[in-house]
Amino acid sequence: MTELVLVPHTHWDREWYRPFQSFRMSLVDVVDEVLELLEGDERWRFTLDGQLATVDDYVEIRPEGEARIRALVEAGRLAVGPWQTLMDEFLVSGETTVRNLEAGLARAAEVGGAMRVGYLPDMFGHVAQMPQILRAAGIDVAIMWRGVPSTVESHVFDWEGIDGTVIRTEYMPENGYSNAAYILGDDSVEALVERLRPWFGDDPILGMVGTDHMPPARDLLERIPEGTRVATLAEYFAAERPLQQTVAKVRGELRSAARANLLPDVVSARIDIKQAAGRAERALERYAEPLHALYGDAWPQAFLDVAWSRLFQNSAHDSICGCSADEVSAQVLVRYAEAEQIGNELTRLVLERIAAQAPSGTTVVVNPSPFVRTEVVDGLGTVTVPPLGWTAVGRAAPSDDERVQASGTTVRSELLELDVASFRIVDGGDFGDSYNYAPPRADRLIDEPVDEQVELVDAGPLRARIVLHRTYEWPRAVEADGSRRSDDEVEVEVDIQAEVRAGEPFVRVRVSFDNPCSDHRVRLHVPLKHETDRTRAEGQFAIVERPPQQEGGHGEQGLGTYPAGAFVAAGGVALLFEHVSEYELVDGRELALTVLRSIGLISRQANPWRVENAGPELAIPAAQMHGPHSFSFAWSPDPDRALEHAERYRHPLLTTPGVAGSVREHAGPELEGAVLTSLRRRNGALEARIVNETNEPSTAHVGDVSVELRPWEIRTLRLS
Repeated sequence: MTELVLVPHTHWDREWYRPFQSFRMSLVDVVDEVLELLEGDERWRFTLDGQLATVDDYVEIRPEGEARIRALVEAGRLAVGPWQTLMDEFLVSGETTVRNLEAGLARAAEVGGAMRVGYLPDMFGHVAQMPQILRAAGIDVAIMWRGVPSTVESHVFDWEGIDGTVIRTEYMPENGYSNAAYILGDDSVEALVERLRPWFGDDPILGMVGTDHMPPARDLLERIPEGTRVATLAEYFAAERPLQQTVAKVRGELRSAARANLLPDVVSARIDIKQAAGRAERALERYAEPLHALYGDAWPQAFLDVAWSRLFQNSAHDSICGCSADEVSAQVLVRYAEAEQIGNELTRLVLERIAAQAPSGTTVVVNPSPFVRTEVVDGLGTVTVPPLGWTAVGRAAPSDDERVQASGTTVRSELLELDVASFRIVDGGDFGDSYNYAPPRADRLIDEPVDEQVELVDAGPLRARIVLHRTYEWPRAVEADGSRRSDDEVEVEVDIQAEVRAGEPFVRVRVSFDNPCSDHRVRLHVPLKHETDRTRAEGQFAIVERPPQQEGGHGEQGLGTYPAGAFVAAGGVALLFEHVSEYELVDGRELALTVLRSIGLISRQANPWRVENAGPELAIPAAQMHGPHSFSFAWSPDPDRALEHAERYRHPLLTTPGVAGSVREHAGPELEGAVLTSLRRRNGALEARIVNETNEPSTAHVGDVSVELRPWEIRTLRLS
């Protein structure tokens, strides 16, 4: 008879359709019960959802419980970690993911040690670099549910990261981490084994006894058949080596809906949250930490810990995805604001130290990038700044060069030319929810303005800027039955601002309007230079090539919408982003960028493009995003250099007045042959994290250090 291994657990969404403090009251009750059961019977095992947040949230209320947790973890009967928070992999930066894992492992060490399993139970897909990230942390197995493609027909497969790192990965079939949740109720052990046997063959069958916010089944041990093994996930992986010698190999990111709903359109729900996340991450990763590491006084670890803690709390998928109650989303925005405020204030303190070294009457220009930058600075003209360094500049000389121009709807420079009139605003209905876009049955797309005016703001020579004012008549809402958009229309002025600066290889674009409408999606369509059937998108230490549409199935419509981090490139054009953004390749000739998605429910029971519920049908009126809204990005005609251009666009130069010093310039370490993702002080040394985001081997030079990097390799270096 096939052996059955049951893993009692709970999946704990810290906040979702109820706010954090409400769910925490339930968490305390559940963990109280878990500790009581484990201390009362040595046969009991429990896996505490793979995130230390559950421990910390509990211990803050029950501080005496930490010693009890530690004793059970050390005994191997309670499994915790390895993550600090179970995050959405596509909506946080790669650096946030690494720090999340780093924090989780450190905290787990304080309470008995982490479960060495890459626990990825409910993420909405998986990024291409996760195998390398896990392996670097000493984790060589993973377990997941969503995103697994139809080519996987067993409970186990080899997942190969984009860099070639392979980890053995367990797929949880037949309802994922909940597949054995109800074996003592409407389900049964016999039925469970029958469902799972085709996936496991002769291997021991893994049943996950738990689901969202579920307490342990107190009578589980008494009611399961003799010979059934109860284990933690750590024990399951330590004991089981699949008998199947040949398993499927899957490479790169996992974004299929063949085995479970992917819920892809969380990328565009509550775009204000994604914008706030991008600002906070950049403030810490590329300003506060690197500048303090190079030019600060005492390393501000306590402040940074608080800021990163806010990011980890918000990284939970229900938080950053915007698929939660309005009260939750409001708290998410506050946490991001706090993290950004800490980052900005730490940066200000470093700028004060730098300014004290520069002559009075000068303006100090600071470069956050690890290469020389020459750019236009307001009031100073064109300035050249050394890598990760600064220069003090006096009064600017007037310029007579016609270096950039604007006329009509076109901006141009010696590097590029863009007719902004080629951009199309397309407004369509959305009868979906926070998880899945779905048009009304008879949608009506609005892409023709009823009026258009052009305003010339700056004509050059160092900056050229125009604003295209377009007025549209948008339907106010979708009919309640989802049949069509309403006849009631409202005039909306959409402003598309385009700005080109001398020497910059891209055009800065901002779309802004006041949104009075509900249940709709606004996209900006950007024409491509030539037709294509592929896109390249950056995100989480990788650049991934994607087909026009991801695999659907399991009752969910396969869509062509994808997330992109720093940029997306296709057909001779690149779009550069300040935060994770949603795009789609349309008919091979346009990139459609989601500027706004207005939705009113966490989950719609009758979502036309998704059969199963994804959550409660709870109204979230704030997710309609009524009121002023803006979305910024940059357009580049040089996709081959999109990564370099995105670095310049995403990380502006900083300025501060010089005070009373005599130093006019200082250079930090220069980086060639790789991308910088982190520079900080750690354990008394300067630590840099670099990535080779190319398909070819690279020799990276960081200051005086040279290292060989394989394609897509992530390397952490200690510098002198």
